[in-house]
Amino acid sequence: MGRTTLYTAVSLDGYIADTEGKIDFLDHPRFELPDEDYGYEAFMNGIDTIVMGYNTYEQILQFEGGYPYKGKHSIVLSRDTNIPLADENIEVFTEGSVALLQALKEQGKSIWIVGGGATNARFHEADLIDELILTYIPTMLGKGIPLFRENQGNSKWKTEGVRSYPNGLVQLHLVRS
Repeated sequence: MGRTTLYTAVSLDGYIADTEGKIDFLDHPRFELPDEDYGYEAFMNGIDTIVMGYNTYEQILQFEGGYPYKGKHSIVLSRDTNIPLADENIEVFTEGSVALLQALKEQGKSIWIVGGGATNARFHEADLIDELILTYIPTMLGKGIPLFRENQGNSKWKTEGVRSYPNGLVQLHLVRS
């Protein structure tokens, strides 16, 4: 059976973006640490498939340096099939995202749920998230897009690890209990 991981950065008050969907709060110079990737490279080496909502995909397309997940099978969840594809390994999926994730898990895939809040909530409610790796940014936004939009999911988690960094970031690793 495959494994799904929600690996993301989040403000102290639980937001993954501001009210306009921007993630500028992540790029503040005070959070830069030379030669530190917060476990990202090791994590990416273990991922087969990346799943994200359309708004998250649009945000990623704005990153400097182009699409950062080239070569990885990426699935964009969207109602619209006419979206620009930044890489040949990207596919657009328009229906049944819960069934899709269940099928990927049954195929033994290691899946990264990139977000956003609605996608996270949908998979949480369907009880399909196995692991959380959350990097807390010492910033409070006050309002914005929450890590999980409102949903009916109810789950229990066990802390697998906590790592703090000299720039104030704290990474929490949780697994389903």
